[in-house]
Amino acid sequence: MRAVEIVSNLYQAYADRDIEGALSRCAEDVVFRWIADPRQSRHAGTAHGKQEFLARLLALDDDFEYRHFVPVELIDGGDKGAAQVEIHMTRRATGEEFIMRTANFWTVRDGEIIEMVEYYDTALAASVF
Repeated sequence: MRAVEIVSNLYQAYADRDIEGALSRCAEDVVFRWIADPRQSRHAGTAHGKQEFLARLLALDDDFEYRHFVPVELIDGGDKGAAQVEIHMTRRATGEEFIMRTANFWTVRDGEIIEMVEYYDTALAASVF
């Protein structure tokens, strides 16, 4: 399976809110880097390993309702890929609705995701986190 297909499947599972299933093609030692100032979000930083990645995603799910999750564009770069994702969210604590756009960069090796790096609108995040 090509890297772009693996990532696409991950996004579909995540959109269906099957968070554990979304990580099924991640290596046990996957690295997830959420590039942001930790003063803006408690979720910022690096998760090492599938369990830390899962814990980070579950914490986000506790804080936000994901109403709509759409990969707008996927770029196939062989073992590397990039995606622009649009996420329609509601902050559970306040009921505030907003749209977050992210840029994701993936590395796949031997059919498993070994790294994901995510960038997002830090000003928007600072206003809702």
